[in-house]
Amino acid sequence: MDKGIYQILIQNIEKYPDKYKLKEEKLVKIKLNKELRVLKRNELELILSLAHKHPLSEHFGLKVTLMKIKERY
Repeated sequence: MDKGIYQILIQNIEKYPDKYKLKEEKLVKIKLNKELRVLKRNELELILSLAHKHPLSEHFGLKVTLMKIKERY
């Protein structure tokens, strides 16, 4: 997410109580009663890299990797 939009959501968090909340100073999206961390654009590359290249991530291919990321973020 763009840094500007991220900041606007944080500043107006009370307008979206059913969709967003702050948890440990991080923006979290509530979707189907599940909390998903909202990533800033500059965090995305690191997450993709860890999910794809890290030895513990056990890369299973593009579709599975993206599915696992979507489950958390």
